[in-house]
Amino acid sequence: MGLFSCLQKHLHLHANVLIERKPTNMKKIPALSIAIALLLCTSASKAGCVINEPPAIPDGATATAQQMEEAQKLVKDYLALTQDYLACLEFEGKGKPNGPLTALYNQQTEKMERLASDFNKQLKVFKSK
Repeated sequence: MGLFSCLQKHLHLHANVLIERKPTNMKKIPALSIAIALLLCTSASKAGCVINEPPAIPDGATATAQQMEEAQKLVKDYLALTQDYLACLEFEGKGKPNGPLTALYNQQTEKMERLASDFNKQLKVFKSK
């Protein structure tokens, strides 16, 4: 993924969040979004390491068995892709222990753990119905 398409993807995601949250200070948000997207895109894309956003987790209280099964497959696939992404970051970041790729590695590890935890919570809710 090139720098332009990476920026476009991240800015589109931030725009969706802005529309949903309707922040009070709209002037500061676009600049912050651009800065975050630029940092993420330049560091990872220079390394050639790319990962998509994690899948949405259905609400276990209202989800069907099919939705939970599909979500489980998506989560497992995403976690496998994340392992490849982390390996890429690790390879590209060798010799630079405190570089920007280390921060991306740590952020993605936390995101992966949070996704698994969120899915397990919703699965528990689903099974308790």
